[in-house]
Amino acid sequence: MTMFSDLTGQVAFITGGTRGIGAACVRTFAEAGATVAYCGAGPAAAHDTERIFGFTADLAEPRGPHKAVAEVIARFGRIDILVNNAGVFDTTDLFDVTPENWDHIHAINLRAAFFCTQQAAMTMKDSGGTIINMSSIAGQNGGSLGNPAYASSKAAIIGLTKAMARRLAKSNIRVNCLAPADIETDMTAGWPDEIRQKLIGITPLQRFGSVDEVSEVAAFLCSSSASYITGQVISINGGAFMSG
Repeated sequence: MTMFSDLTGQVAFITGGTRGIGAACVRTFAEAGATVAYCGAGPAAAHDTERIFGFTADLAEPRGPHKAVAEVIARFGRIDILVNNAGVFDTTDLFDVTPENWDHIHAINLRAAFFCTQQAAMTMKDSGGTIINMSSIAGQNGGSLGNPAYASSKAAIIGLTKAMARRLAKSNIRVNCLAPADIETDMTAGWPDEIRQKLIGITPLQRFGSVDEVSEVAAFLCSSSASYITGQVISINGGAFMSG
């Protein structure tokens, strides 16, 4: 936890909170004093203590985001912070993308983020709040693997962030976006060494980032120390975007 991120008394909802960056956000936000609800796609999401509540949600299902937000509000009465972290990574080549593949990626990476934001913002309109959307370096430079369905969903998140920031500012709701590059998670740990070394080679800091380096920026953006920051895309990529 950084010295800037005091989230005491706030209720945070983090989608995709069972692994990787999402799990780090759950931990970091709780350490910063927030009450945290999170959802995941499988049974591993189940968790229930006084300040941390995890549950299973299918955000790809059309009404999934509405149900997830309603569950958090039923449990805690409100949402002060929303982190749209749930997402699927996809490497399908341009000529192999099917309509089903395209729709699945955009349903989770983009549609779920929009409708979670829509529903959560309704509860924030009177008292304000903060929203973090998770994009990717692939949404800024098209990605290094040439996966258009994934890259387009993450580019759309950037546009969504700016549109929502403009629309919700009058309700004192701030909306920002994080665009990480390659982060050390259980997923990236399984990538072939050849690919990992190629990605490290185009990163000026010569390493992957850590999940905490992302979650602590997210916590800072949700704190009072960032109260004049909205509509921004924060790149967390070790300088890799300069190279691409």
